Parts: sequence; structure tokens; C-alpha cells
Amino acid sequence: MPINTGSTAGFRYDINTLRGIAIFGVLLFHYKLNFFSGGFAGVDVFFVISGYLMSKIVINSIDNNDFVYWRYLEKRVKRILPALLFLILALSIVCFFIYLPEDYKVNQRNATGSILFLSNILYWQSADSYFAPSSDTNIFLHTWSLSIEWQFYLLYPIILLILSKICKNKLVYLTAFTLLTLSIAVASIITTNYKANASFYLLPTRSWEMLFGGLAFLSEGFINHNRYKKIISFIGYTLILFSFIFLKESLFWPGGYTLLPVTGTFLVIIANYNNSKFIKSSSVQFIGKISYSVYLWHWPVYVIAQYFGIERNFETIALLILASLLVGYASFIHIENIKFINIKPMISLTIILLFTTAISGHLNVNNAVFKQKTLEIADYEKSHKDIIDKQLSRGTCFINEPDKESFNKKNCLCFDDNRKNILLIGDSHAAQLSESLKTMLYDKNIHLLQATVGATFPTINPHNSSKPQLQKILEYVYQDFIPKNANKIDGVIISAYFDTYSDYGKDAVLNGMKEAIAYLEKYGIKAIIIGQNESYTIPYPTIAAKNMEYNINITRKYLNKHDYEMNDFLSNNLRPYYINIINTNTLPDLSSINEPYMFDTNHASRYGANLIVNKVLSDSIATRFLHSIAEKQH
Repeated sequence: MPINTGSTAGFRYDINTLRGIAIFGVLLFHYKLNFFSGGFAGVDVFFVISGYLMSKIVINSIDNNDFVYWRYLEKRVKRILPALLFLILALSIVCFFIYLPEDYKVNQRNATGSILFLSNILYWQSADSYFAPSSDTNIFLHTWSLSIEWQFYLLYPIILLILSKICKNKLVYLTAFTLLTLSIAVASIITTNYKANASFYLLPTRSWEMLFGGLAFLSEGFINHNRYKKIISFIGYTLILFSFIFLKESLFWPGGYTLLPVTGTFLVIIANYNNSKFIKSSSVQFIGKISYSVYLWHWPVYVIAQYFGIERNFETIALLILASLLVGYASFIHIENIKFINIKPMISLTIILLFTTAISGHLNVNNAVFKQKTLEIADYEKSHKDIIDKQLSRGTCFINEPDKESFNKKNCLCFDDNRKNILLIGDSHAAQLSESLKTMLYDKNIHLLQATVGATFPTINPHNSSKPQLQKILEYVYQDFIPKNANKIDGVIISAYFDTYSDYGKDAVLNGMKEAIAYLEKYGIKAIIIGQNESYTIPYPTIAAKNMEYNINITRKYLNKHDYEMNDFLSNNLRPYYINIINTNTLPDLSSINEPYMFDTNHASRYGANLIVNKVLSDSIATRFLHSIAEKQH
């Protein structure tokens, strides 16, 4: 029983146009152009196209009784693998000479995931959101979508074969296919609300987009009037462009809004309108043809540029786009266009590459490329783990993993009757200063109590949806400990990485701090806030190591500008309480023993913490605060 009778055999210029539009959406989004904030939806366009093409190939073969699973897979291998393997091989060689050893190991582990078409699962397990700044350093990040497509290619023919056996009637087949697609779509949207990262990266919650492509194939031929084709096609393109321009990365994805680019692509495909000068233009068709290779190369071009701190402006973005197109075109001509008769050489290369990436992902294979001092700086966090743990009071007064650690109330919230007592409340950015504060305040006859937990906004209504146990620690401090011991607490210092809570909104962060201060003042406790410090888009030791290796200074190019915006906002609105610590005009150099002032992207090392606390204690707000504590009578 033929499932589809409306499929057209002519060349689909509109499909190529969709590819061209999709790759430009993704490219401009990844290159941070503000007016393409929803360009990430280009991947969803690709998903629908893939679903359409696979449906056309498999369903037609099943209808003709000539579908052979292994022959089908062999064609997929020839289409996808050569350009991907070349990319991984080339990047493995290039990055060997420019990536610091720890960065290179991470790079190669990600390469292994890409070769196995499991990178989507690898990135899901890493817990980093696709949109997180930390993901910008992953040169193989974009292969997550290829992994999903490959997993779909493996399973989809089996589903279609089962459907063809069960549903002998075309209407029943179409109804079953439609219900399956819509059911998965609804389940996916619901899942995103609870497991956003899993829903983004995994096949079960993405498959409905490709199944929409299958629906498009099954719906071909329903629209015959040229005028209606034109109108429906126009609506489809409009929905896609609307998605690229107006959608934001803060939206749940995949979610309800994902229907916009998916439906838009669906409408373009079923309209099958190819009588447009724009659609048939050589430039649009050219971009569509090279879109796969451009997709493979555009992100590595960007990541390597950022690794060397190349500043993002209109000129550099234009050059990076041009470079992506040129490298993509070269890959298309010299790799993608090769007609492989036998896949055995590809399989052999895959095994060799898999072995080498797996080995180099766990061993320091490129240490000899760099100076010893460079390696020591780059390896600071790993080699100073015990010192950092002690600095933060990790596992006692700073809790980040409540399943493994327990807050020590007896030691962390004990009073010294012979000294003034100040309570430090906050997240890891308060904890990073605890050791330095204890030492320097002790000389001023002040004892420091500490209640700090990871990634939890330290207000009277603390919030950490992923780790409610941490939330309960701060709730205890605010709702129980402070009311019962207000007469013993001479002052409170609050600190946090405020910008990380900007998802709540700047006003919510501000109001949270105002509420905390008002709450403390209700109990007669004075408070100050140690403000936002700067952070970097890649670990600071890596930046300092590159500065050392190449005798350059590119530190400022990695600064996170959002920190400065949050700092200015809070500083202007919390003026009597807020101590400004962010570095603006100058940034700290390495210490006399080559110690970086931060041990990761945003946390101060012991050396850096001492610099911050010295700055805090010399500030007039802190001076008045400490003076009032010294005069306070119990």
C-alpha cells in the first residue's frame, strides 16, 4: 500500500533556501548579533528538513519494497561522516599546538563524543546549559545536533517499518503518525518545564521536530493552486524569520515557541513553491549547498577566535563570517563532494581517530609545547585544590554538595564572648573571602561567623530550585539563628555573585538585598554588602597562562560585561551599604610567586581574596560599619 502519492520528483529549491536561511540564523546567533537573538532556531529548521528527507527516502523505499537498512545507513555514513571526521582531525591537530593541556584534554573528550554521535548526551550530563557562557569554549558544542540526527537516522526506519506493517490503510497510517508526533511534542514541552537541559539535548524530546518533517512529506501534494502555494510559503518563511529576530535564548526550549520555526518550515515544505527569483537565486542556492560544511566550521572559527581574545565588533564578526564561509566552501568542495564508493576507509579512519581522541582526552600529550611556568599557572586550580577548599571552608562552613557535605553549625556559628562577632552570609563569593576576612578582622578584635552555600541567593527568601537543602541552611540562619541571637550579632556582611541571579531580574536582586538589610535592621543589626566582582568568559588561569606564554596581555578581552552592568545598578541603588570591589581601570597582575588572582572564571584565589578584603576594609562604608560595631554595647 503506497503511503505517499503526492511526492514531487523535481529539485526542491525551497529546501536549499531553508538550509541557507537556517545556517545564517545559527551563524549570526553564535556570533552574538543582537538582532538575531533567536537564530538558534535554525537548528530546529534543520531538524524538520532532516525529518522530511529521511521520510521521503525511507517511506518511498518501503513502498517500492526495496528498503535495505544497511544500504540506507551506508548512504548516511557517506553523507555525514567525511566532513565531520575531517573537522575533528583538523581541530585535533590545530588545537594540539594552541590549547593548553587541560583545555586540550576536554577538547579531545568532546571530540570522542562527536565521533560516537553521543555528544548530545555528554553535554546533557555536563549540566551546562547550551546557552551558558561556559559552553562558548566548547569547540565541538554544535555537534550535539548531529548526534541527535544520527540517533534519529538509526531508529526512524524501524518505526516506519513497524507502522507500515500495522497500518495498512493510508488514512490510518497518517492518523497514527500525526498522533505520535503531537503526543511527543506535548510531552517534550511539558518535560522542558522540569528538565530543561535534558529536554534540549536528548532525542526523545527533539524527535517530534523531525517527525514534523515526516508529516510534511505525507502532506505533499495537498496544495495544488499556485497562489495558495505562494501564500503558505510566505507565511512559513515569515514565521522562521520572526523566530530568528524576536525569540530569546531565555525561553524554555524546546517549548511552545518552538512551534514557530517548526511550523514555518513545515509550511514551506508542503507549499513546495519554487517559482521565486529569491529562492532560485544562485547566492541563496550556493549557501544552501554548503550549509552542512559551514555549520561544521562556523563554530570552531568563533571559538578559536575567542580563545585568543579577539574582540567582538562589527569588523571582526564580518571577518569571522567570511572565514566560516570560505572554510565551509573548501570543506564542501574538497571533502563533502568526494564520491566514496567504499566506506571501509572511513570506518578505519573513524576507529583510528576514536582511539587517538580517547587517549589524548585523558593524558597530557602536548605539555612539551608550552613553558613550565605557563603550565603551572594554567594548572593552578587543580594543583591548589586543598588550599582553595580551606580558603572557602568547603564542607564545613561552605556547603555546595549537600548530599556529601554537612553544614557545621557548632563550629561555623559559634560566638567569641571576648570579641565582637560579625556574621558572613552568602554564596561561594562570600565563602571565597572568608579566610581573608577572618584573618584581617581578628587583628581588629572581631570574630567571624560563616554561613555560606553554593549558588543560592542570600536573601531572607533564599532560592535554589536545584538544591533545596542549601536553601534550608540560609532559611535556618535568617529565620531561626538570627532572631534567637540578635543581641550577640554585632554586624552582618552579605556577599554574592549577584549577576548569576540576574535571571530573576535586576529589580528582584535589588529588592532581595533591600529586604535582607531591612530584616536585619529590624533586629538592630547593621549590615554591609560586598559587591559584585568581575568574571571572565574562560578560566582566568588560562588567560594568565596565555599572557605568560606569548608575552601578551589579552585579559580585558575575556571580561564579562554583564558583571559591570549589575555592579553599577546595585551600587547606585544600595549606596549606603554597597562596597564596590570590581576592578575597572586596572586588573591585578600575577603575585610575586606567579599566583593568579582568580582560580576559575569568577572566584578569587587566596592571593586575590586578600586583595579584595584589603580594598573592602579601606572603604569608607566598611570603616563606618566597623567603627559602629566597636562602639556597640551589649
